[in-house]
Amino acid sequence: MKTRAFKFLLPALAVIFAIAASAFTAIDEPMADDNTLIQGYYPTGNSQQPCNSQQVDCNTNGDYVCTIDEVTYYEKYNGTICHTELRKNNP
Repeated sequence: MKTRAFKFLLPALAVIFAIAASAFTAIDEPMADDNTLIQGYYPTGNSQQPCNSQQVDCNTNGDYVCTIDEVTYYEKYNGTICHTELRKNNP
C-alpha cells in the first residue's frame, strides 16, 4: 500500500513543483543602453496596426526629439502603441 501511494504521490509532487517554479520565472528582455540605437515607430492612425517601424538613428537619450521628414518617431510600448518619443543628439 505504501509503495502504491508513493508511486502516485512522487510524480504529482514533481508536477506541482514544476508548475510552482515556472510561475515565478520571468523572461527578461534585455534593457537597451541609453545610447543604443533602437527601432523607431511612427503612428499610422489605423487601429489594426497602430505603429509602423522604421530604422532610425535615434535612442532614448538625447537633446532633441527624433523627427525625420516631419515625422516624430516613438518607442513601441507593450507591442501595441507608439508611446515614448525617441531622442537624438543633433537636430
